[in-house]
Amino acid sequence: MAESPRRRILAHVRLADICCVIGLALNFMWRSLEGHALRFAETAAQFQFPLNPRGFWLMGFCLLALLYLAVPHWLKRWENTLKGIVPLCGAAGTLAFATAPLQSAVPPLALGLAGLAVSGLGYFWFASRCFTLMARARSIMAIAWAIVAAVLLKTFLLPVATDLLDSEAQVVFACAIPILSSLLLWIAQLSLGVTAVFSLARPMRAGRLSLPAQRNFILLLILSAFLLATVRRLSFWGTWGETSTFSIAPLWGLPELAIMAACLAAFVWGAFARTASLPVAFRFQPAIVVVVTGLFIAAMAQPAQNVLVSTAVAIIIHVDEACAYLLFWTVVALSLDTLDIPPFRVLGIGGLIYAGSSLIWVAAGSHIADMGGALVTLAAYVGIMALMWYTYRETKISTDESGRHEDGYSPQVPNTDRGREELEDPGSITDSIAERCEVLSERYHLTHREKEVLSLLAQGRTRAYIQEELVLSVSTVKTHISHIYAKLGVHDRQGVMDLVLKKESDDSETSPRAL
Repeated sequence: MAESPRRRILAHVRLADICCVIGLALNFMWRSLEGHALRFAETAAQFQFPLNPRGFWLMGFCLLALLYLAVPHWLKRWENTLKGIVPLCGAAGTLAFATAPLQSAVPPLALGLAGLAVSGLGYFWFASRCFTLMARARSIMAIAWAIVAAVLLKTFLLPVATDLLDSEAQVVFACAIPILSSLLLWIAQLSLGVTAVFSLARPMRAGRLSLPAQRNFILLLILSAFLLATVRRLSFWGTWGETSTFSIAPLWGLPELAIMAACLAAFVWGAFARTASLPVAFRFQPAIVVVVTGLFIAAMAQPAQNVLVSTAVAIIIHVDEACAYLLFWTVVALSLDTLDIPPFRVLGIGGLIYAGSSLIWVAAGSHIADMGGALVTLAAYVGIMALMWYTYRETKISTDESGRHEDGYSPQVPNTDRGREELEDPGSITDSIAERCEVLSERYHLTHREKEVLSLLAQGRTRAYIQEELVLSVSTVKTHISHIYAKLGVHDRQGVMDLVLKKESDDSETSPRAL
């Protein structure tokens, strides 16, 4: 029997991990250099921006999130073209922002704002594709450790780059980052045998949630995005230009980096690994409590004259931001596997909430300085109350969740009413169903498209989901399903599942592979 796609991926996953970690670290550096490096800060100081420059960068972030929600079919169809164009546009946007005051052919302010928006779009484009690729090939814990490695690598390399490079070289390096990151992601794709990230089939390693539980999971996605936006607003990366609280150059010697690494490792182990078997309503509570606690500290802390105190505060804020980032993208990765929502919708919702909340905080501007920790404390309490409401609702429905879909179909997959997102052996069921669909497709002479539809039907996906996932019309999906039913000799979804999950002793004899 041919090697399954998942086993093929796992056989080359280490190279992909390294490429994704380095690419993410470079992407983080791109954002930080553009917001805080000397040459970019000087450019920002020459303009009378109506709001902080980061706000316009976030507008590009928002634009891509809206495109994910509005035209997912178009983005999916043109992904292979866009993956070469968007990085070049991101590099051009960074260069436009840095050099806008030095030219007169285009109004400098308009060129600078456009450059910021394009680079923000490019940043989210790479991050969303990178995390989608990892969510398709790696476990949630592996993704969390990859984020930790990327954050630590960025934290180590950023001050080195700013110390070794002059202002012009920093601009050149920042412009090269989106191209380098995309090249690394392309290498990761090659190592996995993947041509288009957004077209990858969703692995059925996560259990299915009922519709009420999925709505609550979306609430968790929204809450994690809001917490990340709030923490970033109070971090020293939250505003750009002269308003930055801390300088990036003198921070993060090896002792501080070691402390940060230990804190992040403890966070991943305690807040993610130790809670993996808990229901969704409770699994992320420790992580949210840690992030909210750091939020309170960030709200009240100010740079101190004492170097040790100032460094300690900087480490706490930086660690809390990394924890919030871990929480957000872990929830996104789980959402990509768990929710009956196409990947573009998940990315669009998460990105729009994060960027929209961040825009609100940036627009508040000096008002936050006037009110100090009051606004942040209020935001933290709002987050806590949302979590409590979420927990109450999830607990209330946990006793009567049936796992049934809107069309009345209940897939025979592992029960997740207890909130288990990952199985002890996540590959067994995925590989078994994938292999059975392959065998059935060959035995009953299904076309390539019918085989894709059969695989999604075997996962219990609805017609609406299949329509968006495969970029098909409603009538085409109905036609494919009708043809599948006719060829397989069944009359409904349950018949398909019975055939897929049926253990036949003569598979080796009747399968076309054996002939």
